[in-house]
Amino acid sequence: MTPASAMADWRRAESANFVVYSDGSERALRDYTVKLERFDALMRSQFGLPASTGGRKLPIYLVGGPTDLRTVRPGLPRGVAGFYSASERDVFAVLQRGIDDDILLHEYAHHFMYQNFPGAYPGWFTEGFAEFFMTATIDDRGKATIGDRNRGRQAQLIRGSWLPMDQLLVRRPLDFQDREARQAFYAQSWLLTHYMLQDGDRRVRLDAYLQATARGQDPIEALQAHFGQTPDQLTRALRAYMAGTIPFLELQTPPTSAPIQMSSLPASADKVLLTSLNLRYRQAGESQAGLLAQVRDATAQWPRDPLALTAMAQAELAWGDAAAGEAALMRVLEADPTNVDGLRLLAQARMKAGDASDDPERRVTLYRQARGFLARAVEIDRSDYRLYAALGRSRRGFPGYPDANDVETWRIASALAPQVMSIRGEAGEVMLRHGLLDEAESLLAPVANNPHGGGSAEQARELLARIAVQRAASAS
Repeated sequence: MTPASAMADWRRAESANFVVYSDGSERALRDYTVKLERFDALMRSQFGLPASTGGRKLPIYLVGGPTDLRTVRPGLPRGVAGFYSASERDVFAVLQRGIDDDILLHEYAHHFMYQNFPGAYPGWFTEGFAEFFMTATIDDRGKATIGDRNRGRQAQLIRGSWLPMDQLLVRRPLDFQDREARQAFYAQSWLLTHYMLQDGDRRVRLDAYLQATARGQDPIEALQAHFGQTPDQLTRALRAYMAGTIPFLELQTPPTSAPIQMSSLPASADKVLLTSLNLRYRQAGESQAGLLAQVRDATAQWPRDPLALTAMAQAELAWGDAAAGEAALMRVLEADPTNVDGLRLLAQARMKAGDASDDPERRVTLYRQARGFLARAVEIDRSDYRLYAALGRSRRGFPGYPDANDVETWRIASALAPQVMSIRGEAGEVMLRHGLLDEAESLLAPVANNPHGGGSAEQARELLARIAVQRAASAS
């Protein structure tokens, strides 16, 4: 077998809400995409949400196994079969192909919650929500179930040890290095979420509890305040719930039609597609040279291929020869002037060069060029939050910032990607500077109360304190 014939054939399926990539069979790719559309419709019906219109389609990458997963995210814990990533660089999911569909639905449930109900949630509810909905089923005729038993999690709870409830309520799964403890976290999170969502009174109390913890109340205190339970009492209630008849919903939903557009990716995808996802994360110094060499090699093999050229440009602009990176992007745009990634990356390159320049006039010129590239990109794709965020940042430090146009730019960026906390934080600061206190507060509150927010959470809390001072001054 020659190296060329051993390469995987990557395909792309595009539907109303998803863009799915896979190097597996075309039939399996189509089936996955249809299943996602049906699941999205089912979720929307449960929460009374209309069909999505105008938003960015979620990219999902279906890969062959753990090695491919770790090409995207080196250092993933053993046993992880997929993940969802939301940052200012991109929002996407990567899933191992050919395993149980539960993983696919679990990761999409994460995206659905973050996209439609952005906020700062405790780890158990974030994972429990996904575990609860991933057992959903829906067939071609619209017959569906929601909330059925997660038999794997249930078996684990019967046979294995439970985490202390006071740990479950305050920690997140990756806080546990021990695999058994991490699996217990997922299992108990599923059971606790099921217990909360399948009872009307508890669901109302849960809403109040989540609002309280999002405002920063201690989770144990919030449990006592809204449920009248200690952690030990809640544990006993969950054991009794699991021993009983766990309810689930059976319903009939309108059948969903999901027209799928199929296409093939270039041969370079086998070498650079997953690597290009890895390039969207910050890299340790020892990783940078290896990634740069890898994409340079791919570009040497496919010197006119836009996918390879774009990957090379990302790496060159970050760690290598910036001029070579810009030259690669210009070749991409000469072949296809509507290549949005090429325009976005070229704009970033011009802004980076402007920041490095000691000449104020040159900085202004480079930033003006960057805004021109971004304006072209927005005309082509009005659903990519990264374009609006880059436009907003291209105006910082210039006279009149933020004006009404800047406010609207950041408003769109945060609306398109409400789950990206860094963008919410920047948008909230702009709203505050423009005197839009209510809007600033709604954007900043989830950032401030994000338990893993670090410096961004601290800055958001400072901005919220300024809002409180302004409100107090206005009231006096």
